Amino acid sequence: MHHALSQRFDLIFMDIRLPRGNGLNLTKTIKAIFVDSMVCVITSHDILEYREAAFLNGADHFMVKGESTEADVVGLVESWLRTRFITLIMVGDAPYRKQLNLLLSIHWPAMIVAEALNAAMGLGHVAALKPNLVLLELGLPGGSVCELVQAIRAECPHAALIGMTNDVVPAWRETASYHGVDYCVPLTPMGHTELVAIVSAMQREQTRH
Repeated sequence: MHHALSQRFDLIFMDIRLPRGNGLNLTKTIKAIFVDSMVCVITSHDILEYREAAFLNGADHFMVKGESTEADVVGLVESWLRTRFITLIMVGDAPYRKQLNLLLSIHWPAMIVAEALNAAMGLGHVAALKPNLVLLELGLPGGSVCELVQAIRAECPHAALIGMTNDVVPAWRETASYHGVDYCVPLTPMGHTELVAIVSAMQREQTRH
């Protein structure tokens, strides 16, 4: 229980019976604190009273062990992903990645933020998550800007790309733009204000649609 309440989890599969507690009570507590968390209650018996109790305590979904298939679980996860704004941070430097992740989490707690430290890992995440936004370090190990942008666009044509670099020379903005990057901001904290403004505008646009 302590772990479940220690931070916000995007998606939780909750057994109705827990070794040291009640899954329904814990679901109610989680939803009271983390409204945006999605909870799927799981039970061994498809009983109407269980379903009603699960939803009364804040559950978003209900599944039965042995009856719900792998396809049901995948479908639930995919439907949940479609309701969330997903950002992928493709940055080689771990401290910078964590700074960006924290920045986004503070401003948009419900946003899903994934991280990749190199091109191969990043492209794998792109294929699996279909992100709305990619923060791409220009000069990321594993591929040129042109190759990475093309690969990302092939998987997610509508994703917005923000190029990030420590290079202070103005020419890097033109180079990135030429290869198809939508925006460019400094990778250092100096670029955080600009980044927040861009993402805020994107969020407002998505809400209107």
